Amino acid sequence: MSTLAVPDPADQRRLGADTRSVAVVIPIPSDPPWELFDEIPPEIPIIVSDDSDGRLTPPARPNVFFYDYAAQRAYAGEHYEAMPHKSAASRNVGHYIAYKEGFDVIVALDFDCRTRPGWLASHLAALSKVVEAPALAPTVPGGWVNSVNQTFADGQRVYARGYPYELRTPELAAVRETNATGEVKLNMGVWDGVLDLNGIDKFYGGEPGDPGVAEGANRIALGNVPVCGMNNAFAAELTPAYYFLPDVSVNGWQLSRHDDIWGGYVTKKLMDLRGDLFAFGAPVVEHTKQTRLERVVVLEQWMHLMSVPFYDLVDEAVAEVRPGPYPQMYAHFVEEFRGRVGSSRAPVHYRAVFAELGDWMARWARAFA
Repeated sequence: MSTLAVPDPADQRRLGADTRSVAVVIPIPSDPPWELFDEIPPEIPIIVSDDSDGRLTPPARPNVFFYDYAAQRAYAGEHYEAMPHKSAASRNVGHYIAYKEGFDVIVALDFDCRTRPGWLASHLAALSKVVEAPALAPTVPGGWVNSVNQTFADGQRVYARGYPYELRTPELAAVRETNATGEVKLNMGVWDGVLDLNGIDKFYGGEPGDPGVAEGANRIALGNVPVCGMNNAFAAELTPAYYFLPDVSVNGWQLSRHDDIWGGYVTKKLMDLRGDLFAFGAPVVEHTKQTRLERVVVLEQWMHLMSVPFYDLVDEAVAEVRPGPYPQMYAHFVEEFRGRVGSSRAPVHYRAVFAELGDWMARWARAFA
């Protein structure tokens, strides 16, 4: 089952005064409850990265376009080899299609997230030029901004999935309020119901259910931030530098749940280099599904262990990149990253994983050359 004829973005009826064309990309491994997406206007195409490979039931709505593996290969040609499957990184091909078709804004959504009234308008409003917008900046070099403003029942702070454990102290996790001026190119909406936290944190602390989004305008994240890919919108020009990394094997143990966090780390570094801004907060979607926590903990184990060595390699590579168009910046970054893996002081099995991920990133870079 496949549908290739995504509507021409030039024919899209715009939302109010906003002239930008929009496509929503959802990776779907099994039939979802389609009512979760009722707030997506019928004129907005939903591009489905079909990770069931043709076993999905066609939905009773005309704005959904399935791309099974055969359709993905037909569309991407030789660049199909850059498109992962059987993980959350399967969304890459949908982003690639939306980019190649010429849409201005791409919205990434997970198949278990319920949209609410005003969801799309909120994303589009956030993707704009801002002047002296509220921002959060880490107080230590290399620090992170936490997208969750909440505590567990025992009073311990809640951290979004991917926030490094090495920095989870009051001193190292501190941020200061400031302002930022520029153009927001990526807006990360967050989630309630089932928060996007590390599995081990939920074992110890429970499920707060509320991310604690601050009132008012979305905050600009200055510095590092855990990039969650289940509910965000970005300017299509960012696509060549926004690659969700695939699952790979570490001595037979699956490395997973890192796809958006690690790929987003690279993207955010290149955005910072260009002076483009990353906002987070609204719109909030209802995250409806909790994967069995025992499984989540196993899948996240290597991500926790390998994150900091990966970030060190990324930082070294980005230091050699100069501002420019995103395709060229990403290609240069990948070249520098791959050239440094062999000399990394990380354990040999880490280096093998980083080399494999470098190969994937290189294939993605070639897709935009």
